[in-house]
Amino acid sequence: MQELFPRRGLPNVIQKLENGETVTIVYFGGSNTRSAGYRVMTADWLREQYPEADIRSVNAGIDGTGSDLGCARLETDVLRHQPDLVFVEFVGNDGGVPESKARIEGIVRQIRKRNLFTDILFVYTVKERDVVGFQAGEYQKGALMQEEVADYYGIPSIHLGVAVSQLVTEGKLVFTSKAGESIPGAIVFTHDAIHPIIPEGHQIYTDAITRSFERIRELGVSSGSVEHNLPQATLVPSNPWEYASMQPLDGLAHLSAGWSYVTPDDFELARKYDWLFPGLWRAVDPGEAITVQFEGTHIGLFDIGGPDSGRLKVTVDGGEPFLVDRFTSYNDHNRNQFVYLPELPNGRHTVRFEIDNEKTDKAAVFEASGNERSKQHVGEHPDWYDQTVIQLGKLLLVQPPV
Repeated sequence: MQELFPRRGLPNVIQKLENGETVTIVYFGGSNTRSAGYRVMTADWLREQYPEADIRSVNAGIDGTGSDLGCARLETDVLRHQPDLVFVEFVGNDGGVPESKARIEGIVRQIRKRNLFTDILFVYTVKERDVVGFQAGEYQKGALMQEEVADYYGIPSIHLGVAVSQLVTEGKLVFTSKAGESIPGAIVFTHDAIHPIIPEGHQIYTDAITRSFERIRELGVSSGSVEHNLPQATLVPSNPWEYASMQPLDGLAHLSAGWSYVTPDDFELARKYDWLFPGLWRAVDPGEAITVQFEGTHIGLFDIGGPDSGRLKVTVDGGEPFLVDRFTSYNDHNRNQFVYLPELPNGRHTVRFEIDNEKTDKAAVFEASGNERSKQHVGEHPDWYDQTVIQLGKLLLVQPPV
């Protein structure tokens, strides 16, 4: 199977590196990007290759997030750094959902609209469940969708699963093993079937990326100051995702009296997540609400969930209320999370989010997911779970021209 699809290459960043200029690389993705793995290793390799260049690396990875949140946070986390190269790593968290193609295209178009000289590189990580497909000569479904975008816009891509699966086939790599367990004669890749061990697992990713970079450089697909294409027509018809953004609640939302704004200076949880939000809007009592008027197709919430999370009763344009639970099967601890409401017709909308009176049966949520340890946690700390707290960081909006 082919590991690298070079397409139009990385002409602009390679020229700047070879000229010894300042280069900014933004690594944009999920947990595999956020960790100090291939992100750190590839940046270090580039510094060794180009000692005269000033290479600045930006960590724009957020655990457990995909291209849908990525579209909204692009300005805040990527574009403001004026990158020369953007790594895009979302295939694992997107999970092959059909909407992924539109969202990945939205990311590409936002980058290209800002600067046609910014190079982009797609990297596709691999989970254990994908290995059988690679061994049968099949790429992941999500990667194939992103490849359509890569073809349309001339973006190089690297299928990291090719090398990993080959090593599994040769008996040189065990994909998943318990922590502390060693396998004689083989590399252990992960302890959880998803996240490569540092450094061993991520070194395999890094080697695939660096040899692909060398190949792109050798091919000389293009050289120097190449203006990338931005077709007027989108690949996905009527694609709204290039108009996604992440906005503060201030000025956009009307909040009832029970909401308070907590900051890193006065609230421990806000300090923990100050890398994501300058502060959190927090309410604890049923009936407290926020109302947002906006023009667009999508609205969502970027928030912090935990054992104390409640659920929201949502009304769109005065219609029938429906529930959006901000407690999930992962909330035996605090974590960043997000949700979008279903797509709306493009136009003006009024959305009301109200903390619901009824509480989620949180033990049942854990039981349904087969998580006995977390279910036991509810019994050990009932006061933590017997709450209806909502903690909001940002609004997510998709607002194409009407």
